Amino acid sequence: MITSKEEASSITFPNVVVASDPEMTVNKAIRILRNGDLRGCAVIGIDPGEEPGIAVVSNGIVEAVYRVPLRQAVGVIERIKQTYSDILVRIGHGARLASVRLANSIVAQGIPVELVNESGTSPYLGKGTGGAVISDIVAAINIAYTQGVRVGHQEILPSKGEIRWIQERSRELSGGRTTISRPLAKRVAIGEITINEALIEHKHKKQN
Repeated sequence: MITSKEEASSITFPNVVVASDPEMTVNKAIRILRNGDLRGCAVIGIDPGEEPGIAVVSNGIVEAVYRVPLRQAVGVIERIKQTYSDILVRIGHGARLASVRLANSIVAQGIPVELVNESGTSPYLGKGTGGAVISDIVAAINIAYTQGVRVGHQEILPSKGEIRWIQERSRELSGGRTTISRPLAKRVAIGEITINEALIEHKHKKQN
């Protein structure tokens, strides 16, 4: 039976599925029909970046994949957590700022996180399979299957190169019209504000 979180506690018979993310809910219901109530550990692999690829693996099966803006990734993890009794998140070590910010946000939710060496996880894309979406999702699946190193909260210390990259990215997003300051770029790097918010703040300061 599929029901809401509020009503689940009042149901006494077995094989109850609490509705959360629609696709995840349906997948869990199908698993129960096939195999019984398998609410074991799901491993979530994340290929970090501006739009991380996310893969959910449980009992050796890839059960769901996502690719969302970075700011939405933690919300996706929280929804996935409602479907399983236990989860482990594995994050690729590339895109360092994005991976550290994601790890810190997920650790703050009490979810265990491993940092994975993602070398070799991005696949060769043959003819007819090109595109960043497919590459990011396959990399996330490979990361989910790769053991990493358990991490806690990490201090974010952006390098000069990373700050410069954010400044260059702000210029691209503004169509070449402006470049945010280094202090604003640093705030973007540590996740205090988004790059779009930094552009708005930069424009407001110039007008005043």
